[in-house]
Amino acid sequence: MIVCLLAGLNLFSAVEVSFPIEPSGEAYVGKYFNKAETEKELQYNIDVGIGVTLDLIDVAGQRLFVMYRDDLMSGNDFGANVTFDPRMAHFDLTAGFRFNILNKANAALYVKHDCTHNIDRPPDSNKVVFNRVTFVAGTPGAFCNKNLDYISEGQWFERLNGRLTYAWYPHDTIIDALNSTDLFHDLQLDLIFDQPIYKNVYTSTRIYTYIARFRPGWDSDTLNLEPFWEHKFAPQIGVGVLRQKAAFELYLRYWVSANFRLHSPGPWPYLGIHLRF
Repeated sequence: MIVCLLAGLNLFSAVEVSFPIEPSGEAYVGKYFNKAETEKELQYNIDVGIGVTLDLIDVAGQRLFVMYRDDLMSGNDFGANVTFDPRMAHFDLTAGFRFNILNKANAALYVKHDCTHNIDRPPDSNKVVFNRVTFVAGTPGAFCNKNLDYISEGQWFERLNGRLTYAWYPHDTIIDALNSTDLFHDLQLDLIFDQPIYKNVYTSTRIYTYIARFRPGWDSDTLNLEPFWEHKFAPQIGVGVLRQKAAFELYLRYWVSANFRLHSPGPWPYLGIHLRF
């Protein structure tokens, strides 16, 4: 018994455990370019947001992390002579694990709680709450902005980052009491390529694709009797400046396709400023 206990203690001591408390994240602000004449166009003017990830515990390279994200979506209200009219706020809280695969790839498993509010637009039932279990696989640089050094020092395949995200929205009696949407599944693909051009200046190309599976009934516009898919797609180009701990980028995105109940811009161009840290 004592021998087994000592062997267990030796095994535990051989495992490297640390508490890095390392933050990383992003912040952005951007402007839609549309005529702002139709009802939908009035809903889109400026988007702004910030997301911060904090690594708490590292066990042999595998990390427990938490994340907070906050997005504010603003439109226009010509009747009140307001051109920066907050319309929707989107908050999400995340906790889970990120796994390092031979320093060549990353995977993550986490639980996310989302909440969206229509601001100052009664009734409060416009609030949408949903929970999801998420699995992600991709390159290290697509998970954590600590890999910014690859932009100036890495080979082309190290500067090409991709991430595939699958989310499952569980439904049962207890969980549905906490949810107010009938999302079932979603799938998201992010592709990012950064290319240095002069000293600490680089160009960036991105592709964003998102599809989601809904069940009708949660939205008054839903008339279908069968489950259906909604989608968003956008290419993006940008130019940025790289610092030791951060990258600052000016980018142009075009929403080629956007058919999604919670936030459906486009097809319009969108000019933004993006900070990665």
